[in-house]
Amino acid sequence: MAEEPNGAAERIRDALAYVCRQLDVLSAVLPENDEASPLRRLLEAMRNGEDPDRPLQALHTALLAAGDHIGVYGNRGIRPVGVDDGAEETVYLCPAHRCSRYSWPAATVDPPQCAITEQPLRRDGL
Repeated sequence: MAEEPNGAAERIRDALAYVCRQLDVLSAVLPENDEASPLRRLLEAMRNGEDPDRPLQALHTALLAAGDHIGVYGNRGIRPVGVDDGAEETVYLCPAHRCSRYSWPAATVDPPQCAITEQPLRRDGL
């Protein structure tokens, strides 16, 4: 990603996390079978290591036009609070360090996979 103020970079990471978590839903709303599809352009940009800012904006605009009132930039949830007892808590994060997606580990499940790059999320500690 290009150098941006922290707020803009965080906004992009949050939007990418939303796309990663909701890829199946977004694919149903905006199928990626058309080369002009904003979703397809974003996925290709991410897989090629390109700056996602413009493709994200195009996807956001397409979602608004399709009736989604907050697009990819809306606030859809809460952020986890760190553990304050000194113990390290495990969390899975974006494998490319490009989005703010996180997932808590489940005892019987392998690490979740990034829907965009198809790589396993990286294990980290809080």
